[in-house]
Amino acid sequence: MKEPSPKRKRTLELQERAIRFSVNVNACCPEHFSSIPSKTVWGQLVRAADSASHNLVEADDAVSDADFLNKMGIALREAKESRVELMKLRLGTLDNYQKTAKLELESEATQLTAIFSTIIRNMEARLQREKEQSQLANQARRSRN
Repeated sequence: MKEPSPKRKRTLELQERAIRFSVNVNACCPEHFSSIPSKTVWGQLVRAADSASHNLVEADDAVSDADFLNKMGIALREAKESRVELMKLRLGTLDNYQKTAKLELESEATQLTAIFSTIIRNMEARLQREKEQSQLANQARRSRN
């Protein structure tokens, strides 16, 4: 099997990192909850962490640049939501918040958010450059005719 390119390796490593984040969230989730707020926050956190990793992987198979940006945007929103829910666990001292702190999951959610934001900004900037280059090429073609 052919060795993946450095860019492809980074993509696969980021996907694995997001999946590992989701797995760690799931592993910290208690089986029983001491309060309704704890159950609610944990439910939101588990869904958000899973969705962030799923949408990141799906973005890799996007059928267009717009599809890619849409899926990355969802992954970004879910990573942000994960960070907020982890903050709620910590600030509310809800069930198993100590486990999330030990694994530094709040920090990981913050880092994933920053990475996803950068990917989106870079893609949008590339698409804007391509659009401007296309417009310049069209203007040059029209002026020659």
